[in-house]
Amino acid sequence: MPVPPLTVIGNYISPFVRKVLAVCEVKRLPYQIDSIVPFFGNDRFAELSPLRRIPVLIDGEVVLNDSSVICEYLEDRWPQQPVLPRQPAERANARFLDEYADTRMTDVLLWKGFGRALVAPAVFGAPRDVNAIQKTMTEEYPAVMDQLERWAPAAGFTLGATPGLADFSVVSHFANLRWARQTVDAARWPRACAWIKRVEQCPPLQQLNTIGEKLLRAPLDGHRPVLQALGVAVSMESVGTSTPKRGPMTAI
Repeated sequence: MPVPPLTVIGNYISPFVRKVLAVCEVKRLPYQIDSIVPFFGNDRFAELSPLRRIPVLIDGEVVLNDSSVICEYLEDRWPQQPVLPRQPAERANARFLDEYADTRMTDVLLWKGFGRALVAPAVFGAPRDVNAIQKTMTEEYPAVMDQLERWAPAAGFTLGATPGLADFSVVSHFANLRWARQTVDAARWPRACAWIKRVEQCPPLQQLNTIGEKLLRAPLDGHRPVLQALGVAVSMESVGTSTPKRGPMTAI
């Protein structure tokens, strides 16, 4: 029986959204996008996402928040083409890498890097704090990369021959890092860089990153026609609005 399309509320610019969509692609699950930036969500969005965060997954009567919760739901409901290892210890380690990406990497790479470089100026009209970005890249970023250098698989992916949740969760952040005009030193972190390259070259993430970059160059109110021109299934109704609002824990 065909799977009814899922609805994902969120924007391809978000690494959390791309992580969820990559899992959908691996599992060949049809989905439609309500492409909003979380700062521009209406009251209905606040009902669906009390913390005003993206992504939100709608599967019939099921409404889920948090990218990791969503991905584990997709894994439980559609276990074919798995994105998590079967063995308990390996599965737990994959979940930890996902957690590390969602917490420490988000704080350093996303909020203090990408957020300061692009989100603050574009959404809230704040000046780009170049000194703060450089301070983060000098003092905090190297420790993150040192960890990834130790954890990166020598070959293949965390799941083995195919990329899984942990790969998508960690590597999704590096497109945003490039968009913030920061690069990874391949000589200093060769193993991590090779891992990042392998995952980014996989069709799901490669395609999703390309779409995110195209949206980054378009005005916020022009995302829907860009997606339609790319052949992306876009939801008929939207919970987006034209006025930005800050949430208690808004994520990009």
